[in-house]
Amino acid sequence: MKFEFSPHIAFQVRDLEKATSFYRDVLGMEIVSSDENETHLKCGPINFYAENSEGNATFFEFKVESVSEASEILEQNGCRITQEYSPKSRMFADPFGMRFHIWED
Repeated sequence: MKFEFSPHIAFQVRDLEKATSFYRDVLGMEIVSSDENETHLKCGPINFYAENSEGNATFFEFKVESVSEASEILEQNGCRITQEYSPKSRMFADPFGMRFHIWED
């Protein structure tokens, strides 16, 4: 099973307005879109999603050939599904604290 890194990273912030200003004005990221819950930013080929949330997690994303096969491998290795969006899109937490999304075309 190949886990291909996808150029999308989401992170949760407690003050979306201030965070958006920081990433745009200080780090020079481009705002692609924004609403009251999320700001999509871009820096080179990487997409960042600042999510308005009391949480403080960062989420990476991997494209896989089969979400069901990848899920089986991940669960056998101590990961747990934290959310299932569809049979082709799931969020995971690994045993070391990282959270990530897997998806297939």
